[in-house]
Amino acid sequence: MIRLTVANIKRYLKNHTLLINMVMLPIILIFSLNFFINNSENQSMYFSPVAIVSDSSGKYEHKLINSSKLKENSFRLNEQDKAMNLLKNNKVSAVFVLDKNFSNSIDNLQRPVVKCFKIENGGGSLWAESQIDSFITKSLKLKMDKNIDDKLTKTNIIDNKPDKNKGSFLVVFLICYFMYINAAHLASDLFTLKKSNVLKRLISTDNKDIKIIFSIFLGLFFIQSIVYTFALLCFSIIEDFNLSLNVLMIVLANSFVSTGFVFWIARVFKNESSISLISTFYSLIGLAISLSSLIPSMDKLSFMDNLSKLTPFYWTIDAIKNNGSILINIIILILIGIIFVTAGSLKLRDFAKN
Repeated sequence: MIRLTVANIKRYLKNHTLLINMVMLPIILIFSLNFFINNSENQSMYFSPVAIVSDSSGKYEHKLINSSKLKENSFRLNEQDKAMNLLKNNKVSAVFVLDKNFSNSIDNLQRPVVKCFKIENGGGSLWAESQIDSFITKSLKLKMDKNIDDKLTKTNIIDNKPDKNKGSFLVVFLICYFMYINAAHLASDLFTLKKSNVLKRLISTDNKDIKIIFSIFLGLFFIQSIVYTFALLCFSIIEDFNLSLNVLMIVLANSFVSTGFVFWIARVFKNESSISLISTFYSLIGLAISLSSLIPSMDKLSFMDNLSKLTPFYWTIDAIKNNGSILINIIILILIGIIFVTAGSLKLRDFAKN
């Protein structure tokens, strides 16, 4: 069986088209998405630099500026021109001008006037607008009831710094997702073996069906493991990506499941066009169901949550999010793979001959 497995691995390594599909497409897509996300974070529609013009000596103006990220581009009332120049030169997305009676208005329980100047395509001031509005509302409430601060739920605001885990999540999940998308190409390769009568010649030898099945299975599993581990190594070298043992286990477990999935679709569906359709359909539907656990409005739907647990995507997402032990996730992924293998490896002789 070892000899047959090695022969299958060599055969896949000679299939350059298959290797390019397995390696280059996910690498190109992930690099493109990372580039887009990084640029989006630098010029987010929700958070980008703004300027504030105010009477910095006022007690409420001083509190507002020091309690938020507005201190960097803070100007006095007589320096409004400087702030507007930053706006014209696209250095900031908006300029907020606090009325000279800002503090007096709050002391008199009146909502102060705040003017906002934006360029035509400026949309990165939503966070600042929210901060200013929240500060004014809270200040007015505190003015009416000094004990209200003890009655409020306190929340710590975490600085919006680049999250390495978010980048790792994207890389690991997309690589695992591509395994299932690419299943159609690998299943087509099994049909090529069938059409070229390679399977017929194999079953006509002294090799038992179980040996032939497992040699093909192990060949597929090892080639996927090697190729996608290589892709992870590329990301760890080029990008700020941590290739941990957990990440490696997740990728290897999904290689096992996707290999079983290849066997199943090749065995159940009789032509290549239906295989491509089914693998794409399964990947998209499974992804949509599993991503519901990441959407706050849908994470309480027990039906969707239970349904998603039948897919490998749910356990992959859960494992990537989990910083602790992922042993349960790996075991369940392996069990899903065994189900696929069992369902797809029956009646090899019928598959080879029909």
